[in-house]
Amino acid sequence: MSMTTDVTIPMAQNWLTEFCKAVIEIEDYLNELDAAVGDGEHGSNLSNGAQALLESFKGPQSKSLGEFFESVGMTIINSVGGASGAIYGTLFLRLSDIAASRATASLNTMSQAFESALEGIMELGRAKPGDKTLVDALNPAVISLIASVKNSDDLQAAFAKAHHAAELGCAKTAQMEARKGRGSYQGERSIGHVDPGATSMTALFKTLSNSIDLFSENRD
Repeated sequence: MSMTTDVTIPMAQNWLTEFCKAVIEIEDYLNELDAAVGDGEHGSNLSNGAQALLESFKGPQSKSLGEFFESVGMTIINSVGGASGAIYGTLFLRLSDIAASRATASLNTMSQAFESALEGIMELGRAKPGDKTLVDALNPAVISLIASVKNSDDLQAAFAKAHHAAELGCAKTAQMEARKGRGSYQGERSIGHVDPGATSMTALFKTLSNSIDLFSENRD
């Protein structure tokens, strides 16, 4: 089997298309999770953004990954309500900054991009690992990607590991007490529920890993 070594624009568009479909599919579940710790609208807010993104993908293809991720980030900021819009918008704008004019991005570039995204989100929300936010899924995924770069993992293996790390991080949020956002008002009552943001972030890495697998299979 031939390995896919770089993230390409078609792959990125497939990834985000599948993420949008996943978000729309789990909208009610995300709302249920959010009702336990927040305003119950995380799923609805992200679903609005997903529908706007799917519509935007019908236009001309971007000429670079930076341009593509910038378009995704701005669409999210303009269509997603609540803190989620600013957070996910920041994530893709940070990816855009690192990807810049590249048409393809290596594992090292993607690792740097997600590390920058993590820093941007932590600055924006003043959240840190253990606060029961999407950082608890993103941070272990980034740590995993950095390790994969050092280990010279291929793209497929690296993002499969990153998805697994995000999944484990998300599961751990069930035992955490929320310290940020509306969830912090719940105190100990927030324990026992996984964080909705960590759940959607895990879906982001799952769909990216799946897209890399798909494009690797299609190269055979």
